[in-house]
Amino acid sequence: MKTLNTTLKQFTLGSAFLAMSVLTGCSNSSQSNNATALPVVNGAIPGAYIIDNTTTTTGSSTWSNSGGSTVAFTPVSLSVMNEYVATHPLNNPSQFKINLNLTQVGTGRYGGDVSISYVDNGIQYNGVFKAGLGTNQSFKGMYDNGKLEAEYNYWFTFENKLVFTGFFEDQYGAITISLVPQTTSTTSGNDAEPILTGPYKGYVYFKNFAVTSAPHSPYRSCWYTYMGPYDCRSNIIQTKCGLYPGSEAGYKLLGTFTGVDMTKAFNMQ
Repeated sequence: MKTLNTTLKQFTLGSAFLAMSVLTGCSNSSQSNNATALPVVNGAIPGAYIIDNTTTTTGSSTWSNSGGSTVAFTPVSLSVMNEYVATHPLNNPSQFKINLNLTQVGTGRYGGDVSISYVDNGIQYNGVFKAGLGTNQSFKGMYDNGKLEAEYNYWFTFENKLVFTGFFEDQYGAITISLVPQTTSTTSGNDAEPILTGPYKGYVYFKNFAVTSAPHSPYRSCWYTYMGPYDCRSNIIQTKCGLYPGSEAGYKLLGTFTGVDMTKAFNMQ
């Protein structure tokens, strides 16, 4: 109980500085990959676009972490890959792959796993980044009580294109995934069940946590952390005013991928 109370007090104290913590992006920073940044107008944030109208239950046990869609992953460079790995130096890595295995957890939000793997010196390494399938625990004095853990992971319309952005984390840091159509025609049908008909290109940005002896709060993901070494927020990803997290949020492009089977990646019924 002492540990719990101490953790809650520290988190509440951090939340008190929320008003002082200003997220930037979109309106005052440039977007990479030639994307046009749009300001959030009057606080309006694009709503989730439902790609699968199958009824879902938050925290559903029907999701399997052995499925999804796996495709080749292309890192920006070996030096950036070394920076991402951080825990050990790379020699001659190859066979880079990424797996997306997500499931709808409610209101068009998607939780699950994103795995990035490679082989180096005959050893396969696999980093698994997660977004929870449930909701935040509720405690007095804490922000974001009861919100979906995957609140910011959803499809939305941006510049007349159906796109997806979201956060995922492991013990070493966070990544964001951006899925952008490679053709102009990506949907048909209606809002209840649009159909993804065109190929998409994926972008992975990463942000490693600072080396620290301080523990990561077990009660909130890094995108719900408002200060300190485990703060991985990005105004661009959270407000959907753009497609890629800005460098001012501490993110760097890790690599890209194409050819994801959206039906498998998002476990569409």
